[in-house]
Amino acid sequence: MKTYKLLAADGNTVRSETPGTLGGSSKAGIYGRLDCTAANSALSKGYAEHRVFFADEATAIEAGYRPCGRCMAAEYKKWKSGPDENEDYPWKVLPK
Repeated sequence: MKTYKLLAADGNTVRSETPGTLGGSSKAGIYGRLDCTAANSALSKGYAEHRVFFADEATAIEAGYRPCGRCMAAEYKKWKSGPDENEDYPWKVLPK
C-alpha cells in the first residue's frame, strides 16, 4: 500500500495512507494549495528538497507555517493583519 510523508503539527514527519491536502516550503515556512503557481514555479527552479505536505490547514498552522499570499489570499490577509478577537483565523504565533 502506498504511503505519503506528511509534516505533523510537532514538525515531525509521519506516514499516511492519505495524501496531503496542502503543500509548503520548509525553508520559507509557507503553506498553500497543491496547484499554487508560486509553489510550482519554485519547484521548477529546484526547491523540491524543501517541499513538505500537510494533512490540513490546522496542522500547517500548528507546525508554525503561514498561508501563501498568492493561492490563499484571504487567509494570508487575515494572517498579515495580526491577531484580533473578531477574526476566525486560528492563530498560533506570528513569525517576525
